[in-house]
Amino acid sequence: MEKRFDQQEIQEVIEEAVRLQQEHEEGVSQQVLEQSAAELGIDPERLREAVRRVEQERARRARMRWNALIALGVAALLMVLNLLYSHYALSSAWAEVQMRRAQVENVIERRQALIPRLETLVQQANTAQRERLEKILQSLRQSGSDTQAVRPLLEGLLTDPTFQGDRLTMALMYEIAGAENRIVVERKRYAESAARYNRVASSFPILLARPLLGYPAQAPPI
Repeated sequence: MEKRFDQQEIQEVIEEAVRLQQEHEEGVSQQVLEQSAAELGIDPERLREAVRRVEQERARRARMRWNALIALGVAALLMVLNLLYSHYALSSAWAEVQMRRAQVENVIERRQALIPRLETLVQQANTAQRERLEKILQSLRQSGSDTQAVRPLLEGLLTDPTFQGDRLTMALMYEIAGAENRIVVERKRYAESAARYNRVASSFPILLARPLLGYPAQAPPI
């Protein structure tokens, strides 16, 4: 009796036939290869040598692919380790820079808070004292974080005999002088922390990872 197949079985038969055809086309056995070579008049010894060379080349390519995968894996691992190390080093140095910068800004604000008191003192001073105090006042308003213009004026006033008996003026001048000294100290500390950060950011291999981590190349001046 003739065999009959339903639609699902027909589909399975066709898929299996395609798979077998593909397997057949993917390669032939060594026996078939030797038979084909004999028909072409190829010496069996030469055929075996050719097979050996082809197998060696296949093995060499496989080793090259494996070595390439290993190299990529090692490179990826080194990159990850460098990112972790660089983040730790940069974050620590950058945090110190930010802290020192905030401290500089804090002492400058504390010095600027003394300006209203000095303005009141200028209004109450006599004519001889007012001119000297106004110079210090203007210098404080314009200097920002620069203490070079203010300190000589303060030193001259603190050593002036005409102000020695004015306790209110002298107390305020000593406060301003102390604020100026703190600004100098904090600016020096900021410069040191900025220099440390710059060294870290420019060192190898951190300089390779720094742009990826979003850190600046140098600490900003202040």
